[in-house]
Amino acid sequence: MADTVLLQVRISSALVRRIDELCNEGLFRNRSEAISDAIRLLLAKYSKTSPEARATALYLSGRLGRVGNPEELVFTPGASRIELEEDK
Repeated sequence: MADTVLLQVRISSALVRRIDELCNEGLFRNRSEAISDAIRLLLAKYSKTSPEARATALYLSGRLGRVGNPEELVFTPGASRIELEEDK
């Protein structure tokens, strides 16, 4: 079994009910398994996007401030792929 870390989060009771429904249907053994799967999907989604696409999404959502010129945004080649320990 991979090393695990306790991660406490606050989510709405409606989301917890939906997760519990998935567990009761047998899609997941427990809440932890469901949340871990959701995080893996999130990381996979964003690891496949280019840094430019992520910067655009951040800018459009208001979480990336306006820059004076494009050269102020620095992207590292090859940094768009995130490898998960579990994938090795």
